[in-house]
Amino acid sequence: MTVLLDVRGLRVVFSGFVALDGLDLTVEEGELRFLIGPNGAGKTTLIDVVTGLTRPVAGSVRFGGTELVGRREHRIVRLGVGRTFQTATVFEELTVLENLDLAASFRLSLPSLLRKRRGVSDEVASALETAELTALADRPAGVLSHGQRQWLEIGMLLVQRPRLLLLDEPVAGMSKDERERTGELLQRIAATHTVVVVEHDMEFLRRYARKVTVMHQGRVLREGSVAEVQDDPEVREVYLGRSAVRGAAAEEVS
Repeated sequence: MTVLLDVRGLRVVFSGFVALDGLDLTVEEGELRFLIGPNGAGKTTLIDVVTGLTRPVAGSVRFGGTELVGRREHRIVRLGVGRTFQTATVFEELTVLENLDLAASFRLSLPSLLRKRRGVSDEVASALETAELTALADRPAGVLSHGQRQWLEIGMLLVQRPRLLLLDEPVAGMSKDERERTGELLQRIAATHTVVVVEHDMEFLRRYARKVTVMHQGRVLREGSVAEVQDDPEVREVYLGRSAVRGAAAEEVS
């Protein structure tokens, strides 16, 4: 496999608090990787560094062999890195189709932008189909459900042709049906993209994760399959709490 994202020695400090402490992480092309860990583990900070929102005091982030640290956000996007936030960011007064069309214009040249476009581009049509939003194309984004807004934001990333998608808690606040549809969407996207998902929903993780990275205190604690990280005593202690570990041990004895 080809390494797409290579993070080495990443250190981030906020007013004396060490958010990332010499973190090392490797993501290979074509992976569907889940990042988990307790609050304050550094998961979102890692995504912020990769996308240029936060600059580390030390370390390297190489994407496809290109150093990202020090680059501006829009240049990182143009290299092929896309992200979502915990709260979907869409233009509520525009339709689903217009949101996707606007996102797709990010890569167009100025002459192309000035020309009046007719019809729906192949990229936008593909994103509508992938995100299962074709039937909602003419609906204002402001009336969409919470889950539909998240799918639209993911679609807005897809039309920008990213190689890597970073999704921050994509199923937070979703209904059971929306979580299932989001899991299916991630599987479809992962067939042609590299996807890294920050998530807290353990049921969702068990159902859709292929490989899991557990973070704790700004470092990688453990990596492996869902079963491997769940069975690790140290992961159970830091992620579930000491009382949960003691209770699980008592159940095994009884």
